[in-house]
Amino acid sequence: MDDKFFARLKDETPTRVWVNNPTAEEINLALSQGAVGCTTNPAYAGGLLRHAPDEVLPLSEMAIRQSIDDAAVADQVQQLLVSRIAARFTNMYDESGGSLGFVSIQGAPDMDHDAGRILAEARESRALGVNVAPKLPATAPGLDAFETLVEEGSPTIVTEVFSLSQLVETCERYLRASRRGGTRPPFFLSPITGIFGDYLKAVATRDSMDADSSDLELVGVALARACQNLVEHRGYPVTLLCGGARTPFDLTGLVGAPVHVTINWSTFDEVLEGDKTQTRGIDVPIDDAVMVRLKSAFDDVERAFRLDGLDVRHFEAFGPVQHFRARFLDGWTQMREAIAARRSLVA
Repeated sequence: MDDKFFARLKDETPTRVWVNNPTAEEINLALSQGAVGCTTNPAYAGGLLRHAPDEVLPLSEMAIRQSIDDAAVADQVQQLLVSRIAARFTNMYDESGGSLGFVSIQGAPDMDHDAGRILAEARESRALGVNVAPKLPATAPGLDAFETLVEEGSPTIVTEVFSLSQLVETCERYLRASRRGGTRPPFFLSPITGIFGDYLKAVATRDSMDADSSDLELVGVALARACQNLVEHRGYPVTLLCGGARTPFDLTGLVGAPVHVTINWSTFDEVLEGDKTQTRGIDVPIDDAVMVRLKSAFDDVERAFRLDGLDVRHFEAFGPVQHFRARFLDGWTQMREAIAARRSLVA
């Protein structure tokens, strides 16, 4: 067991880790390993229903008694869960001068096409805690809301990033909005690593393609590295917060770079149990031949790595984005259905 990995990561590299969608126990475990923040997504409450129902059901019953609207109850449960996490990271936020200790919250995924709704939910979430950061999709409506939040001085996290085009569009909008607002609030952007590989595996299966799964598992880290290289080349004032990890390599392949990575506790556990004596995984190259094969076989990979690969109008329809969003919708739907079923049992 390499029980010192995360201590070495913190002491020897600029890379930092966050915990994603944790149970109450996992918050404590992640903090003990040096986690500097926490991400949640719209599937968070639905996931807890399966893994830790006792943490969700009392909150849902309380919210059910306060509202007849199942959607409003789902929103409230998500907010209560995030508030619980934010309280655990508040001291870190204060002691770091507001640079660490953020906790993310993202609104209802079935309303992601509505910039006004995204903005309203983000503003509402800011009242949950000084260290609560709205998380918004890197789509046309999401970025419209993002610009307003930046201009207002709000910390933000932009997610669902699967292309260099999305990174450039988001960062350029941040620069314009921050000039208008006269300040540069904390800004994180999330390239999604392992989920990209999951998407390519689904495409390969659908189209009966002969693709090496080990190659597909590298594409997300390769994109995250390309994103960080571009950030450094252009001097964008953003911290990459890489997410969507599926294997330890989605973390270890980035360690040594000045990025943050958010992982489920299960991935913390895999790293702790594995043989991870190499700290600077960023120094281990990805074979150029692999990327040539992937770009040749998958149009979505070729577009993801081109600066002009996507127009902002097409961000939302991009295959990996839709694949990722479907997971959010599934989790959100499960929570809504559980609330509806629970309502009949609540006096």
